[in-house]
Amino acid sequence: MVLLIPKSLEEGEGLPEAEAETATGIENPSGISFQKKLIAFIVSFSVFLLLWQLVANESGNSLIVAGPLPVFQSLVNLLQNHIPLIARGAETADSAILETLEVIVLGFALSVVVGIPIGIAAGLYRSVEGVVEPWVSVVYSIPIVALVPVIYYGIGASFTADVLIAFLFSVFTIIINTQNGVRYMSNSLAEVGRTYGATSWQFITKIVVPASTPDMVTGMRIAVGRAILGAVLAEALIGETGLGGLMMIFQATFSTSYMMAAVVLIAIMGILVLQVPKILEHRLFKWKETERLARM
Repeated sequence: MVLLIPKSLEEGEGLPEAEAETATGIENPSGISFQKKLIAFIVSFSVFLLLWQLVANESGNSLIVAGPLPVFQSLVNLLQNHIPLIARGAETADSAILETLEVIVLGFALSVVVGIPIGIAAGLYRSVEGVVEPWVSVVYSIPIVALVPVIYYGIGASFTADVLIAFLFSVFTIIINTQNGVRYMSNSLAEVGRTYGATSWQFITKIVVPASTPDMVTGMRIAVGRAILGAVLAEALIGETGLGGLMMIFQATFSTSYMMAAVVLIAIMGILVLQVPKILEHRLFKWKETERLARM
């Protein structure tokens, strides 16, 4: 296998310094104070609730669009595990949340374990790149939701099928971001490895992985959102379990306020889960924020 030279070395020049750092850097969160962010959130959320209420009033039918207050009451009932009689047989909210979280965590963890090594190998070796890129192009050109029936008939409606779909939704994002991080890493770092006669393993572990970690984390941050989407979609279309299944049961029984409350639960869970890679990103790469502040 032939070790690829980062593209910046092949072309004799890298990305412009500002552009390269922007591509893998973290936005400076200190530019806006916490108070201003809080005020902006309160204002935008109030506008959203107002528009929501206007749409509900315009529809004139709570079976079509439930207003914020009925949805909030249904959300409280769900959190207290009170299921409407018409949807009797549906699982409780706490078990649905735990099941959806399990699917997300397992699907995302598998995508990290599989995606990062493949991305590194595809960024370094031409033979691996030649094998991986066509498959990535094929999968990205086909909506993954179209594969749901294939998975359903292949392995049946099961927890494994849900995890597999969450995995497929997220793994290619990690592969692409990791590969790009390796291919466009700083040419000076690659030169240091060559100068000191680093072996292939040392080059990968001591230079490639640390240099491309910002892109890996960015890919993981995007992949978490896609894993959530895949998990909820799989539960709704295949197993009718978890929050996705709960949402579909409420829809089928015309429990609109409860269905929308399930959507709110999914949104809240998504916001909380998405904070994990975001916090990791800021803690690991504070030096990126310092660099950006120095240029301002």
